[in-house]
Amino acid sequence: MRLERRPIGPGDGSAAIAGFRGTATGARARLPTPSLRLVLALVLGVLGLASTLVLTALVTREASARLQVEIAAQLKELAGHMARTLDEGMFERQRDIEVVAANGSLRDPEAPLAARRTMLQVLQRTYPLYSIVGLIDPEGRVLATSRGILEGADVSRRDYFLRGREGVFIGDVHDAALLRKALSRPADEPLRLVDIAAPVHGPDGGLVGVVAAHLDWTWAREVAASFTRSLTGRRAGAQILVVSRDGTVLIGPPSLEGKAPGPAVAALLASAKEHDGSVVTDWQDGGTYVTAVVETKGFRGYRGLGWSVVARHEVDRALASVTDLRRMLLIFGSLVALAGAGLAWLVAGRVARPLSDLAGAAAALGRDEPLPALSPPLVREGRAVADALVRASAELRRREVARRLLVDELNHRVKNTLATVQSLARQSLRAATGEAAQEGRATFEARLFALASAHDVLTRESWASVDLADVVAAVIRPYRGGPAPRFALTGPEVRLSPRTALALSMAIHELCTNAAKYGALSTETGTVGIAWRVEPGGEGQELHLTWREEGGPPVSLPDRRGFGSRLIERGLAAELRGATEIRFEPTGVVCALSATLTPA
Repeated sequence: MRLERRPIGPGDGSAAIAGFRGTATGARARLPTPSLRLVLALVLGVLGLASTLVLTALVTREASARLQVEIAAQLKELAGHMARTLDEGMFERQRDIEVVAANGSLRDPEAPLAARRTMLQVLQRTYPLYSIVGLIDPEGRVLATSRGILEGADVSRRDYFLRGREGVFIGDVHDAALLRKALSRPADEPLRLVDIAAPVHGPDGGLVGVVAAHLDWTWAREVAASFTRSLTGRRAGAQILVVSRDGTVLIGPPSLEGKAPGPAVAALLASAKEHDGSVVTDWQDGGTYVTAVVETKGFRGYRGLGWSVVARHEVDRALASVTDLRRMLLIFGSLVALAGAGLAWLVAGRVARPLSDLAGAAAALGRDEPLPALSPPLVREGRAVADALVRASAELRRREVARRLLVDELNHRVKNTLATVQSLARQSLRAATGEAAQEGRATFEARLFALASAHDVLTRESWASVDLADVVAAVIRPYRGGPAPRFALTGPEVRLSPRTALALSMAIHELCTNAAKYGALSTETGTVGIAWRVEPGGEGQELHLTWREEGGPPVSLPDRRGFGSRLIERGLAAELRGATEIRFEPTGVVCALSATLTPA
């Protein structure tokens, strides 16, 4: 901390003394205290926003869970309908073949080939999704087909022929490269078939052939497309897949359809079965879906091929309504929080204005000023505080009047006492003759005057506490004569108790008297520097004051110590609970004094 140093010249008053106080009393850096309006607005705004966030999280979590359950139920229901449709459709195709196999034209070994071909054509016209229907002799050679192609071809090694000789056979979906060429289908339009076969027995029960039909897989795609349209009408972006027993996707997105079975699909199906047919899981195409799986069970005589119908809906799109709900809750919740903060700002303003008035009234009360007019508080507690302040103001005014009367009476009596003591000393010493007696009388009167000066300073401060600079200025005032500044004071503001102030005033007076007689103040060029500082001590704060004379006559160690020196070194040291040291340096007297500061 940089301390200000300024000389004191003649005519300087107490206002000039204020300039010697250090910058320790400068404004301290403090964080601004927020207003009640701001605090309430922020608190309600933050609480509203926090409540909105918590409520949004709880509501959206519950809504997401319920919506996922609802979506899974819808997907499972639709997948179940499609599974039954597939089973019923395959049952119808199986029954078609069984009915044809029982037709008399095919059972009669002697029936014309044209009649047999006509029967096969009737079946294909009845259900156009049969790619071809053929009659195979017991040795595996094609006798007739509904399209007139591939007649005479050897199919004795085909599974549908071998299995169809023993009973009704339905094979899983497979590609038909040979038949696609025979039907002249484009290369980019794959032909996938389901084989259905049944034995043809003659009137005698003997095997006369096998009826085989290749069902175009397009029929299942049409079924899936119909159900997908129904599903997407309620759940945009939902998909339906058909998966074979080994996990191959028979119908589905291009990125998955026809792919070899992998562990991801198998794990998905197993997980869905463990969770009552529905689950939220990641698919191998990179998406996360609400997935429902229903296995085909067959229908009546059709035992089924182990297909699984999978209905899935991407989670982000499935929960889009929850996302919208979350967004709306956040928007409206934030608006409500903002409105609450604004309302709190307005209400707090109505509440804070009377409180500010009460604070101003309390401050005026502390400054011993009349209470200002108070606006009526809105709450009962505020009215109670206002009434208490009014009563306290009246009581303090009454006590202040009584105190001032007592202080004025005490000051008057102390001044009278000091005047009486001075008069008695003057009368008692009047008869004394000689230079020593006159000097003693002057010294005694000067000490009384210094004590009275300190008394006046304390009286101005109502004997509560006094500034060190004011005490020093009062004591040195009689010694500031001459055109040039004689004193330079340096130090921070220090409040002294009355006891410490009186003791220090006597010490400064003795130093001034000695300097005026023998030291720096005995010449026209001599100056005195008085500096002080405050440091932490063992019993609290300690004051360190240094008196330093310069520019006076040469100084030598005196032969004896006078009353003033003894007063400073012994009596005042004990009075101040400190220590003093007087050094007679060649440049001038130096006095270092320390005192323990007691609370003022």
